[in-house]
Amino acid sequence: MKFAQDQINSKYVIEAYEPGRIQVASQVFRHNLLIMPDRLLQPWEVASMEDVSAQQLQVLAAHEPDVLILGTGQNPVFPHPSLFRPLIQAGIGWEIMPTDAACRTYNILHGEDRRVLAALVL
Repeated sequence: MKFAQDQINSKYVIEAYEPGRIQVASQVFRHNLLIMPDRLLQPWEVASMEDVSAQQLQVLAAHEPDVLILGTGQNPVFPHPSLFRPLIQAGIGWEIMPTDAACRTYNILHGEDRRVLAALVL
């Protein structure tokens, strides 16, 4: 799925996504990754959403996003709510959705100048 680019003045816009592949800044990635409007923090060292821990979410919270988007792969996977304590304590919102929707949502929030962090499982 290719994404049409609006007027987003940033290097880190998601240009295309398909299962197992994501394109950012004309570069193709085939591994899980973390992306913010001002930086690409890749790779994300989880094999699947089942591997997400409170410690990993605490590390993500340290980047101080307004919102964290968890792209769970092709299907929605909902980690246990107790894992989100670090985000709650930091006042960071989060959304969980399949990765294709997470890519679109990231671009929308980025286009609104929101400080968004997308953690994407491919």
